[in-house]
Amino acid sequence: MSGTLRPMAPTLIIGSSLLALLLLVFALRRFTRGLRANGREEIAKRHPPGDVLRAETLAQSFGLQSKGVFQLRGSGALALTPTELFFSMYVLERELRIPLASITAVSLVRSHLGKTQFTDLLHVRFALDGVDDAIAWRVPDPGAWKAQLDAVRAGNA
Repeated sequence: MSGTLRPMAPTLIIGSSLLALLLLVFALRRFTRGLRANGREEIAKRHPPGDVLRAETLAQSFGLQSKGVFQLRGSGALALTPTELFFSMYVLERELRIPLASITAVSLVRSHLGKTQFTDLLHVRFALDGVDDAIAWRVPDPGAWKAQLDAVRAGNA
């Protein structure tokens, strides 16, 4: 009797594994949709929709240079407006507002604070309250972000 059940065991294991994987993918997609919705809400709380020139609700922050390598980094909502670059981190509920007038440089880099990526990161240098700082984000199409930031800072947006 047990000999007839053994050939089904691999099928049962594979089937169960596939089902678990599908459930995980479904849960992650739902979680991501929730984060994106929260990001849109955070941006809308602070900026009227007409003021938002560009936004990304799953921007990955690589941290503030001033806080060093041992800070918590994470995802959040990033928005460019005619007057500022706004970032709201999801997990720590921290927010960073960088007035465009305080930005000293915008570039594309592949590493920030010792974290190397194999893709370009949007890197922004700025000075707030007399302190020079920098931050980098992983966003879709960082070149377009840089171009738009440069244009808005130059008054050509």
